[in-house]
Amino acid sequence: MLPLQRWLSPEEAAEVLRPYAAFKQRSAGNGMDVDALVLSDGFFSGAGLFTGGRVSSLRLENTRGSTFIDGDLVVDGWLENPGGLVFVRGNLIAHTVYTSEYLVILGDLRVRRLFGEDEPLGTCVFGDAHVESAIFSHNHQFNVWGTAHLGEEVHDEVHGREALRQRLVDWGLLSDPRQEVPLDVVRHGLRGLAESWGPLSDELASLRYTPKPSDFVAEPPVRPPRPDIILELEQWFASTPLPQRQQLEALRTQWLARLSDSTVRAEAERVIRKHLNSKKLITDRDALLRDLG
Repeated sequence: MLPLQRWLSPEEAAEVLRPYAAFKQRSAGNGMDVDALVLSDGFFSGAGLFTGGRVSSLRLENTRGSTFIDGDLVVDGWLENPGGLVFVRGNLIAHTVYTSEYLVILGDLRVRRLFGEDEPLGTCVFGDAHVESAIFSHNHQFNVWGTAHLGEEVHDEVHGREALRQRLVDWGLLSDPRQEVPLDVVRHGLRGLAESWGPLSDELASLRYTPKPSDFVAEPPVRPPRPDIILELEQWFASTPLPQRQQLEALRTQWLARLSDSTVRAEAERVIRKHLNSKKLITDRDALLRDLG
């Protein structure tokens, strides 16, 4: 576990993000989807500010909101982000990283194995990325502002599921590329592989992130007021007794037209993705979001 410094409200979390010019200047020009508002809100719950450091293995699970790592994070084995919003204010160095949602790294990313699973926001690196082997599945986005050094990468949408499974065979986690395998089995295998390699080299573990003057900006970000329809949608999700499948039907019949305005679509999509998270409904949910525009 990493030491917890303090819990941050969404407003305090936004203030922690404030000095970084990269969020407002770099992302748009590079096609990076870095949403500082979502990151600071932690889906409207704020963030926990944790002290960086060196650990053997780590699972970043924070149900209260975002996870901010204050400084460099060095992991001798396995690092897992099982679906949260994580911002590393420094370098991230590990044998293996498994992430299934939003991971933002202000410094460099250096890993032997990287597995990015699911969407919508993916992994964003403002420094350089040095990755020996990477697998990206279910439309996980990977964006690097600096230089990307990827020895090999496989995207299931581009190369096919069999190519992805073949890479797992190459890594010793499957015996047959035709074999379907649950993701929890993949996670378990990747963790065992990472922890079998022993500690990182002293050279890697000693790397430190040094901010550049261009990383900072004086003016604070402007947090626009949230539309009334979005607040109403959140309240509906919080109070409805309907199971997720019936919620999906209600969204299509009662909400879709009301959320069609271009000024609320993106935030409505984030709220819907947060609450309709059953893997059985992902195809139908994504079809609804396509209809949303």
